[in-house]
Amino acid sequence: MSKESTINVINKSMYTLMEFSRKSRGPITRYRMRDLYILGFIFFDSKDHRATMSELAAHMNITPAAASQIISGYEKNGWVIRTRSEKDRRTVYVEISDKIKEHLKSKWRDNQQFLSDFLDELSPEDLDSLERILNKVLDYFEEYYK
Repeated sequence: MSKESTINVINKSMYTLMEFSRKSRGPITRYRMRDLYILGFIFFDSKDHRATMSELAAHMNITPAAASQIISGYEKNGWVIRTRSEKDRRTVYVEISDKIKEHLKSKWRDNQQFLSDFLDELSPEDLDSLERILNKVLDYFEEYYK
């Protein structure tokens, strides 16, 4: 396989994954990939399924004011709830609303099943190769975007 052919396969794979993600969002269709990224960070990557505005801003590499503006839109849509810390009233936490929480859990299970079904089609050698290559991709991007 040539380098050009590999680039074409990568581009097609990325496009296909984006389309799959778009089509698999389900009944709550008003959000974009950025929204899914932010909501996923709050729910899956944050301690106790909530994040401070500072954590969100740092994760998205934006100012706290910009993060607050994004979260205000999410509040209006009923996707998140803001709460103040009882220990420090200056600290504001953002939590996923029950409506979105159930949707995210459902979609997560669906995606995990889809991936499991796909991986069942691969040989043990292909699984090892795929994992090794994906780890190289992740390492490259982590280094590139430092």
